[in-house]
Amino acid sequence: ARFSSGNTMQWISNKELLFIVTEGGTAPIYLYSNGKCSKYLGGKRSIESFTYSEEAIAFTAQDATHPPELFLKKKKERRLTNFNRFLRYRNLKDPEEFKFRASDGQLIDGWLLPGEGDEYPAILEIHGGPKTAYGHAFMFEFHYLNSLGFGVIFTNPRGSAGYSEDFAISIQGRYGEREYQDLMEAVDYVLKNYPVNKENLFVTGGSYGGFMTNWIVGHTQRFRAAVTQRSISNQLSFWGTSDIGPWFNNDQIGKGKDLWEATMHYWDKSPLKYAKNIKTPLLIIHSEEDYRCPVEQAYQLFYALKMQKKEVKMVLFPGENHDLSRNGKPKHREVRLQEIANWFKKYLK
Repeated sequence: ARFSSGNTMQWISNKELLFIVTEGGTAPIYLYSNGKCSKYLGGKRSIESFTYSEEAIAFTAQDATHPPELFLKKKKERRLTNFNRFLRYRNLKDPEEFKFRASDGQLIDGWLLPGEGDEYPAILEIHGGPKTAYGHAFMFEFHYLNSLGFGVIFTNPRGSAGYSEDFAISIQGRYGEREYQDLMEAVDYVLKNYPVNKENLFVTGGSYGGFMTNWIVGHTQRFRAAVTQRSISNQLSFWGTSDIGPWFNNDQIGKGKDLWEATMHYWDKSPLKYAKNIKTPLLIIHSEEDYRCPVEQAYQLFYALKMQKKEVKMVLFPGENHDLSRNGKPKHREVRLQEIANWFKKYLK
């Protein structure tokens, strides 16, 4: 749903800089001038790129129900394109925004695409990164699953962007701890305040979100089924096979300690260690040419569950990489969504 990358920052004089920043669930443009920062262009949306000239700014932006369009602002703002006009007939829902206080007092943003009926099933979606964020941006997958009757829960737990640097780095060396609590407390909040059927909860995520999906099913049985995508299951082998493994795991898992300095800690932070606890039916989706989260991560978890006769299925995509869901072959992206939907529908109670 995104255009190719453009400007995310631009000097407009030798003392003034415009730049995009993540702020909660939005991506506004800020102005740095004379040592101070102020919001230059905002709204409940995600500004993707921009260019500035002679007091006019052209930019692309999207929100939760509209993929990116091109806008121009001089004195007033106007939209210049209408590429996605066909969506007006699709009855897409606006997510309902909520905030909840975690058990340690931190205020956290969340959203729900409501399902249909008095009590509807719901899917917890977990973003990758971990230093990224959900919010006011178009997510086709969410709308697709919502069109099938599922509510979709998404939130920005500890480790996410859009809050503070301390918030983002607080999970370094502590994966599966505070952010796991945040995600479970987000689900608790939704169950308390919205008509979601607690017997029909599902979970999915990709990359770091896949790691968290693996972690969740190894630590709770509250979800009826799960789909893990381009995930991490073993931090020990990830260190030596991923294109970012040595420095990423040193920073995020070891918190400055390499594999040989903290071997047992790396294993403690591996969902594979807890595979014997997994009882949730698990669909594993992975690309064969994924060098960010190598396919051996999928194989290890699949074999661990298969050997225990657990309910597991693995779907591999040839010729695809870590970006399958974003810019993979259209036929593969379609199959991916069908596999996810069919897996969840299979386990509806």
